Amino acid sequence: MIKLFFTKQFVKFLVSGGGAAIIHWLSRILLNRWVTFSWAITFAYFIGMVVAFTLNSFFVFPKSEKSRCKQARDFFIVNISFFPVVLLISKFINHILQSVGIINYTQAIAHGIAVTIPTFATFLIYKFFAFKDTQYERF
Repeated sequence: MIKLFFTKQFVKFLVSGGGAAIIHWLSRILLNRWVTFSWAITFAYFIGMVVAFTLNSFFVFPKSEKSRCKQARDFFIVNISFFPVVLLISKFINHILQSVGIINYTQAIAHGIAVTIPTFATFLIYKFFAFKDTQYERF
């Protein structure tokens, strides 16, 4: 199983996911001007999901035999399952940072860390469930 992380496909996933995560993270910062931290994470999560689905379906798993509709459904199921993880870890890390006396940028740091937590698990779930792609290349 570990060899799946030493593939061109995983590198594409990291680049695509990284781009989606940056958009997710930046949109949370922007949204936080009008809504609370929790709501900003929630709205930004869905923005990031749309970007991530688009990038993954076209660049990471283009050979999937599933229809786009089924890919989107399964992708949504996977991501909605990880949403509580990202939300709770963001809030927890933010609280920890503030309790140790860090005042500036705690929400940005906490959210940035939380977004990266599901990376390895989501790659495998996307590969074998959401996009059902069993082909991979090694370096």
